[in-house]
Amino acid sequence: MPTSFATIIVTRNRPTALALSLPLHLAQSRLPERVLVIDSSDDPSENRKLVERLAATTSVPLEHQVSVPGISLQRNIGLAQIRSDVVFFPDDDSLVHPDALARMMLIYDMDKDGRIGGVCAVETVLPPSGALDGQAASYEKRKVDRIRARVAPLRTRLEDRLFPDPMKLVAQRLQQHLPPPESWIAANNAVWVEWMTGFRMSFRTSVIKKVGFNENLGRYALYEDIDAGLGVLAGGHSLVAARDAQIYHHKAPENRTGGGQMGVINILNRAYVVLRSGVADRSVRASLDRYARLRIAQFAVGARNDYGRDRLTGARAAYRVLPDLLSCPPKLLDEVYISLRQTCLDLSK
Repeated sequence: MPTSFATIIVTRNRPTALALSLPLHLAQSRLPERVLVIDSSDDPSENRKLVERLAATTSVPLEHQVSVPGISLQRNIGLAQIRSDVVFFPDDDSLVHPDALARMMLIYDMDKDGRIGGVCAVETVLPPSGALDGQAASYEKRKVDRIRARVAPLRTRLEDRLFPDPMKLVAQRLQQHLPPPESWIAANNAVWVEWMTGFRMSFRTSVIKKVGFNENLGRYALYEDIDAGLGVLAGGHSLVAARDAQIYHHKAPENRTGGGQMGVINILNRAYVVLRSGVADRSVRASLDRYARLRIAQFAVGARNDYGRDRLTGARAAYRVLPDLLSCPPKLLDEVYISLRQTCLDLSK
């Protein structure tokens, strides 16, 4: 019997993005049992009308629910309602290619022993055919986002060699305790991965419900996706990328949070996620300091406008209190992180 799945889309104040992405979910070659749109928009009426209009065109139950803001909170609200075997968590600007979900779900179908806890698609630089025809000019993808998407693989390879991300080091330590990948995974053009970014991730429902999405990370909740993935790895399940499944991330042109906050959470959230893993030894902790300095140097180069300068200020404030987070007892980690984050946010305003 095929593995069942449901889709949860979290959105806030981006009706144009949802209008682009939602029809693609309903045109998949393998359809979900249910699609939930968890909406924290200041005015959710436009999204509600979109859902009502599309619901009349499909046999897939399509629901719009209003929520208070918070990425982790909204995902948890949706997750609590899911009974399907698997749950897919795309962003509201994830443009899925026609067979992406079928190719992701094939991995779950073949995983008879339930060893795989999560499966993701891969990011492509090309949108699905016709997906952007007639789109509003105001929602054209920014040139900077197009360039970043093209250079990201090269940048990642270089950083992995010189300044490996501490979150990736933690994932590799957790993977060491897992049985090796079965041969059928590679035979189906899939591969183990350390993490799955939020716009393209899915999980076994029973596995992710044990982990959940960490609401301590705040409203924007940077790295909540990676935090959830590390929790899945720690529970003894692997994460897999289905390389034949493609998703185009058509990032919205507006910034989702202020520069100061982005700088703070880029430094503190990464450290908090790493420390929560329970496997952050001395070398991993040292890498947190090195990686934070790398990020600050990158932010300094990009401090050409108010947003960039605010981001640099926030990152520097977070770096100054990083030793306090690294030295706190594990039982106080949540409390200390929340306190330090708020202190830095206040200083970076």
